[in-house]
Amino acid sequence: MTEATYTDPVLLLLIEQKMVSVEQAALLNEESAKSGKTVRSILIDQEHITEDQLLEIMAEYHGSKVINLPATDIPVDVIHRVPASVARMYNVVPVTMSPNSIELATYDMISPQIMDELMFVLTCDISYVFAREEDIKRSINQFYGDDSDAVNDMLSALESEIEEVDALAIRDEDDQKGLEEAAGSRPVIRFVNLVLYQAVNDRASDIHFEPFEKEFKIRYRVDGALYEMAPPPKRLALPLISRIKVMSGLNIAERRLPQDGRIQLTIGGRQIDLRVSTLPTQFGESVVLRVLDRSVVSLEIENLGMPDDIYQSFTRDIKQPNGIIIVTGPTGSGKTTTLYSGLRRINTIETKILTAEEPVEYDIEGIMQVPINDIAGNTFGIVLRAFLRQDPDVIMIGEIRDLETAQIAVQASLTGHLVFSTLHTNDAAGAITRLIDMDVEPYLISSTLEAVLGQRLVRKVCENCKTPIKPTEEMLHSLGLSEKDVEDREFYFGQGCSFCNETGYHGRKGIYEYLSVTEPIKQLIDQRQPTLVIRDKAVELGMRTMREDGIRNLLDGYTTVEEIIKYT
Repeated sequence: MTEATYTDPVLLLLIEQKMVSVEQAALLNEESAKSGKTVRSILIDQEHITEDQLLEIMAEYHGSKVINLPATDIPVDVIHRVPASVARMYNVVPVTMSPNSIELATYDMISPQIMDELMFVLTCDISYVFAREEDIKRSINQFYGDDSDAVNDMLSALESEIEEVDALAIRDEDDQKGLEEAAGSRPVIRFVNLVLYQAVNDRASDIHFEPFEKEFKIRYRVDGALYEMAPPPKRLALPLISRIKVMSGLNIAERRLPQDGRIQLTIGGRQIDLRVSTLPTQFGESVVLRVLDRSVVSLEIENLGMPDDIYQSFTRDIKQPNGIIIVTGPTGSGKTTTLYSGLRRINTIETKILTAEEPVEYDIEGIMQVPINDIAGNTFGIVLRAFLRQDPDVIMIGEIRDLETAQIAVQASLTGHLVFSTLHTNDAAGAITRLIDMDVEPYLISSTLEAVLGQRLVRKVCENCKTPIKPTEEMLHSLGLSEKDVEDREFYFGQGCSFCNETGYHGRKGIYEYLSVTEPIKQLIDQRQPTLVIRDKAVELGMRTMREDGIRNLLDGYTTVEEIIKYT
């Protein structure tokens, strides 16, 4: 592996200073990709180097110095020179300034691209000094207030700058030059950065920009539920959406067709991938960003929260030499994360793994990942047929969506490959019926399908405001339980607090059912038996349904009655 492979600036510095060998660099890079942590964090956490030593190395390299930030007297006008959104987004604190330059304290290396962006946003030259991470973060909170005030403060500050965007005179929607100027204006860049920062900080999985006739809404999806933020002026819709399209490399002049793109950036010291999707609507383009935060998603099977019996079965089946393993559930139920976790477990030097995805969600070292692009003619069918000529051991198909992909999956399995894929069905048994509905011959399904994992994500009760309640008769009836089943156990709900944004929930947890395709199930498949018959037989053979796994989580105090009824 060459140095050019690495993108982490701290790792590149340590390689250049000959403080890290090529082998150590490879291990650090792999650990960073696996955990979502920066190389800097890994080095300090694992005590390879102290934070103070690393700061000295970075400062010496840049001809700068390390300062004691809490002991530094920073004038108020210097603090006001850098907007709160910029300080939070880039994790910097202004220390001194002159008419044409400003000195910023940071705890990490600043890349040339970030340097250029900061110079543009702050309209002056920049130099920087280094300080401890904890001191930087404490100073940001001390000088710029609580995070929750950020968006409203930013909107207030923007009002005085909106004229700057208006003054750029976008004559009409086809005025590409005017649009580019507006999308590149400081208020627009600052506002988009703030929205992204706030979303990542609130653990949002998606960000929705939605233009309506008289307003422009921005909503976040956190733990599966949508929340609206303070809306910006309607006239900012076009510049803001154009800014996102510029960041993701999309054509800002094309507003009649849907487009897909990707943004990779560092927000608050965390590597974030954003999948961008645009959709033309009656009142302008709607844009949705899917947030892929590696520091939040851990691609380890142990962290999925599977019950022990399902964990044992799943980890056994993914080591089979051939066969098909399907993960099923609705959009946003964590199917892809489960598949990636399985692939990571079997990703060894002896195993060649290929994936076909639309689009590639997480980059995994050592796995060949191919993005599907129907417009360019790179369809699932074409890619999968090419896969079989690439001598793979394991193939992952993003989704079995039609007879062609299903047939290729079966063919790959029959010729000695292990195939992972997903299906959109309500439960594990429904996946079998769906394949039959696609016109896959039942005898081919029974001879290749190893197992189906059904899953959902339910919201977890906020630990900070968790409150016990005695289950009522009505609650028990809705879950099909009796007082004898519950005994003296209490149920829980969240009262709502600042930690969970008054929702009563914080985080999500998987609930699962695992259908192993054993001989009795194979016979039912060959007889084209309906979903209900297959499910009943699986339950008879020991399968625990998603409802039962949900009730287990409810009785263990992880979630609420409402969540179990909603998702099972």
